[in-house]
Amino acid sequence: MKIAIIFIIAYLIGAIPNGYIISKKFYNIDIRKYGSGNIGMTNVQRVIGTKPAVFVFMLDFLEGAVTVLLGRIFLHSVLLSGVAGLFATLGHIYSIFMPHLRGGKGVATSLGTAIFIAPIPALLSIVTFSIVLFLFKYMSLGSILGAISFPLSLFAFGSDYRIVILGFILASLVIISHRDNIKRLIEGSERKIGEKVKVDKISEE
Repeated sequence: MKIAIIFIIAYLIGAIPNGYIISKKFYNIDIRKYGSGNIGMTNVQRVIGTKPAVFVFMLDFLEGAVTVLLGRIFLHSVLLSGVAGLFATLGHIYSIFMPHLRGGKGVATSLGTAIFIAPIPALLSIVTFSIVLFLFKYMSLGSILGAISFPLSLFAFGSDYRIVILGFILASLVIISHRDNIKRLIEGSERKIGEKVKVDKISEE
């Protein structure tokens, strides 16, 4: 019962739509109506700016980190705490607080999970992301390849096979959430980092 409660709490924490809340409360913008329509950091950066995007990233990251720490405290297991982070990532991508369960891409939340269950492979994922972003300027491509590198690094470092499987599931969630981005990358219509979305100054009720 305790395990189920922690997982439910983890999902609900992950489901908090930080990008939507920040954009609506402080900028009076429904972020879902602009750019890609996603509530995550990248769309916030394109529509509103870098500072709120960084704040959204930090909050999304903490969703994963906090749930893993909750798992460590109450479940006393690296694997189960990682599963708690997985539930937070699921909550972020499929948020019960958003219409049609349409949340974010799960990148920051999965990173918050990864870095507390396997720091070195997670750091290698960040390095992979950074290199791809520097070379190609696509946030989505960097996120996808960074996610893929995490379970591969876990496997290379000889991690417990259950943790490796958990890493593959986390990476799969991130890849699935980027399916529209993958389509745009193939079509050549994906926006590069730094490209802004023009938003008229309007009042949204």
